[in-house]
Amino acid sequence: MYQSVVITKNEKITKDIYYLEIKETYKVKPGQFFMLKKENTQMTLYRPISVFRLTENSVGFLYLIRGTGTKILRELKAGEQLLVHGPYGNGFPKAEGKLALIGGGIGMAPLYLCARENTNSTLYIGLRENLYTDEEVQNIRKLFSDVSLHIKIGGTVIDDVEFEQYDTVFTCGPSIMMKKTAERHHNTYVSLENHMGCGIGACLSCSCKTKQGMKKVCYEGPVFQATEVEWE
Repeated sequence: MYQSVVITKNEKITKDIYYLEIKETYKVKPGQFFMLKKENTQMTLYRPISVFRLTENSVGFLYLIRGTGTKILRELKAGEQLLVHGPYGNGFPKAEGKLALIGGGIGMAPLYLCARENTNSTLYIGLRENLYTDEEVQNIRKLFSDVSLHIKIGGTVIDDVEFEQYDTVFTCGPSIMMKKTAERHHNTYVSLENHMGCGIGACLSCSCKTKQGMKKVCYEGPVFQATEVEWE
């Protein structure tokens, strides 16, 4: 059931990444997501956005402008109303030992809460070369300033990770990056980014192939142990 909430922030971080915050209290597990929609607009469907930040009375989302729906979200102002429902999905498990978090592009978003909850962790972020200015990269660094952070511009971020140092790996981003990460570490969990139409497992648009058959990313994921996934 959707809920109408108040937007407290909607700030530009880079030319195509925004941080949106709502005033509301939820119990959220790192890796879960909400469905967001602006009422009475061209947004016919809710957009799935991972939880980035969580406080006692607010939830923050880091989202990438990639279509009509997110362009509409970008125009929202503090004080306006937003329709949300969630949280949905299975999040990341509790990690034991030393944890590496590997995010490609906007895949960094759901990993921040993991880094906050696991002090023995390092967050690695890979950004495409020439996509962001130095100032925009610094804006991203500020968002993650309270966690152990390594940013790589261009190239392959997993080349900077000494996998043998870590007991567990969490990753989110392009499929090829997550597949290669899983090949480098036996205890890897991946957050898949399949297109989600409903968020509750009804429309089947986000189905993915696993060793146990087809599964719904929004309902049975988005986090899976990497050994479950049949990579295409």
